[in-house]
Amino acid sequence: MAGKLTLIVGPMYSGKTSALLSLVEIYALGKKNYVVFKPEIDRRYSSEYVVSHSGMKTSALVVGSSESLHARMRELDGEKVQAVFVDEVHFLDEGIVDVAKGIIDQGIDVFCVGLDMSYRQKPFVVTAKLMAVADEIVKKRAVCHNCGEYNAVLSYRTTNDIEGDIDVGGMEKYVAVCRDCYKILSSKKTVHPQQAD
Repeated sequence: MAGKLTLIVGPMYSGKTSALLSLVEIYALGKKNYVVFKPEIDRRYSSEYVVSHSGMKTSALVVGSSESLHARMRELDGEKVQAVFVDEVHFLDEGIVDVAKGIIDQGIDVFCVGLDMSYRQKPFVVTAKLMAVADEIVKKRAVCHNCGEYNAVLSYRTTNDIEGDIDVGGMEKYVAVCRDCYKILSSKKTVHPQQAD
């Protein structure tokens, strides 16, 4: 029987990693074999643990690409892994889509969490492609940093040093905002985030 691909997406601070860690705990309590991966680019809280903004954590295998994740899975082949968890999947390359499909074809459930859009409101291609092949998608919201309502669906960059779509950071660079507050905050910047390409 094939496994299932579940994707948890949303803006920063929406509890995506906390949701992933809760699922990891369920598998741990059930004494099931699982493996947790994190991209090596994400060292915000730890280089070897998946850590939520609220401080929950679990140890993880660090990978730099979809191919390195695939290689690690081949190394674990004899361990009868029942679930694979991938944090911050948008930091990986598009090859992760085929890798995830290959894993679920082996009867292993895959759970991925990541941003669906950049701070410029552009979809992350990796996340969008995973959403297209997912069995289940959970789209989360956050509390808007500006107005305090629980309807934030966007990540907003608070600094003016415009970089590419991938720029790892936390509260020192990003907040979660609703669409209305995104427009208000963007209009106050000298360079609109959508115009800087």
